[in-house]
Amino acid sequence: MPFIPLPLVIIAGGKSSRMGSDKALLPFGDFKTLTEFQLHRLKPYFSSLHVSAKNSAKFGFESSFIEDTTSYKEHSPLVALLSILEHLKTPVCVLSVDTPFVTPEIFQKLYENFEEGDDAIIATSPCSSHQLCALYAPSIAEKIREQLSHNEHKIRLLLDQSHTKYIAFEDDEPFLNLNHPHEYAEALLHATNTK
Repeated sequence: MPFIPLPLVIIAGGKSSRMGSDKALLPFGDFKTLTEFQLHRLKPYFSSLHVSAKNSAKFGFESSFIEDTTSYKEHSPLVALLSILEHLKTPVCVLSVDTPFVTPEIFQKLYENFEEGDDAIIATSPCSSHQLCALYAPSIAEKIREQLSHNEHKIRLLLDQSHTKYIAFEDDEPFLNLNHPHEYAEALLHATNTK
């Protein structure tokens, strides 16, 4: 059983505009929310678990919440990432709340490839790179601040300017993103069938 001696932060502050309702609060499996499902299934594998959000008031459960810094008016994964790194001051694993099939073994492989001097370790699969299934070091925080000072929020741009490693995985399926209602419906079926 893998154990990654780092915190894991579930990123749950997105707009969910394509889903039509807040993905982080959708019921999933035996849980009232997708966020709680993620926390429960991944808890044994990391040193601590946290939830990143613009505002933790929307959640009706107890957890360790990391709210976005109020220094920036814009909300983006980059602001969330900076807030997380400033709060925890340690290398962190991050996972978007809407990827319920990413396994602990994926993070184990990312962690095994993490060396001193690395800013980011990003999972990739044939369809894409997955910036929110990744490991980030505090060393990248200064570059994020610099980029945000120009109101530039693209994570890819940040990674291009940083010491980034991309770790390839052969299968797209674990990285399935729940962006649209039909993807959510399929994931619910998949979750039921794998019990």
